[in-house]
Amino acid sequence: MIKKNIKNYNNNFLLKVASYNSLSVFFRLVSGFIVSKFMAIFIGPSGIAITGNLSNFMQSLESLSSLGMKNGVIKYVAENKDEPTKLKQVISSAFFVTLCIALFLSTLLFLFSKSISLFVFDKIEYSFLFEVSALMMPFYTLQVFFISILNGLKKVKELVQINIVGYILTTILIVFLLYREELKGALIAIVLTPFLLFASLFYKFSSFKFIFLNINLNFISKVYISRIGSFFSMTLFSGIMFPIIYLFIRNYLIDNVGVTEAGYWEASRKISNYYMLFIYTLFDLYLLPVLSEDANKVKFRATIFNFYKNVLPIALLGFVLIYFLRFFIIKLVFTDEFLKMNELFGWQLLGDFFRIVSLTMAYQFFAKKMSYHYVICEISLMIFICFSSIYLINHLSVLGAVKAHAFSYIFYTLLMFLVFRKQLFNTYEAK
Repeated sequence: MIKKNIKNYNNNFLLKVASYNSLSVFFRLVSGFIVSKFMAIFIGPSGIAITGNLSNFMQSLESLSSLGMKNGVIKYVAENKDEPTKLKQVISSAFFVTLCIALFLSTLLFLFSKSISLFVFDKIEYSFLFEVSALMMPFYTLQVFFISILNGLKKVKELVQINIVGYILTTILIVFLLYREELKGALIAIVLTPFLLFASLFYKFSSFKFIFLNINLNFISKVYISRIGSFFSMTLFSGIMFPIIYLFIRNYLIDNVGVTEAGYWEASRKISNYYMLFIYTLFDLYLLPVLSEDANKVKFRATIFNFYKNVLPIALLGFVLIYFLRFFIIKLVFTDEFLKMNELFGWQLLGDFFRIVSLTMAYQFFAKKMSYHYVICEISLMIFICFSSIYLINHLSVLGAVKAHAFSYIFYTLLMFLVFRKQLFNTYEAK
């Protein structure tokens, strides 16, 4: 019986990924708890709102700097991992694109640091942050480059270990700078994080060395540069525009409701990001590589429903527990000053449940490079989020922001079922 269970475990890639991923998420949650607690103590709701603006801008910048490389490289490495020549072409081409974009964006950050500071903070005194981030940008893109290749190769154990080291290093940095410089320290830590994430790669030097040895300028392929570059339009909407939208919503809350209330909303999003970590990493470590390997529509349907069967019941149970423990969680992660945010939990959790349902299907866009469908659906979601947020914030204050989140992902779920209705519910392909 024990041998049978071990065999089933070894043959079940989803179970294996989930097991390793649980350890990674545990460390990320501990890291997030420590950072959030220190932020709550040293900078409060208003400080959390301000750091949220910088975090959103950095997310957009980091997505732009990788030029959609993450999902593109995962896809083509997964497809060609058993063909050494093609694999070397993918790795070399992605490396070339990575360096070019990183250097270009670093230059822009230096030149327009004051203008960017005005856009993000409405003041130029933080322009030095964007000059520092210009220096950090190449480290971030290289980290994404190496992580994406390991992901495509299904090196789950190595990825988890690297992530854990990264969490430990960044937590130490953020806590130290928060203690020394409070808000300014938190902002500096955010822009220095990419360097520490890059440094964590050296924990698995053998994997790092294997990838590095596959980089050869003679193997740069225009074909793969074009294919990887085609993911840019998809990244433009998901990785770049959504953080900007959340920055807009936060500033709208600050201007029309108050910076403290905006801090409550940002705090609810932080908690959401913590418990959604398990799902997001399952998407990247399991769902995208598996969907990329096989174009069969029957395999797509089986993969999606298998994911739902294994993940959704656990997610639902977890969300119910989080809701009933919300007061305890707020006091644990933040301080009593944040207790008013308890009314945001229900709608945030509802929206996150439908986010899981919808994004599970949406990953097929990346796996099969369905750029046109993806862009149309993302634009629809962005428009829905923007207008529903403005309308509901005007009528319901900060509660309107989380209600807009819930309604938006219910809408997106219905849209995904509409787009993939034939692949999910028709059975003639299996005959």
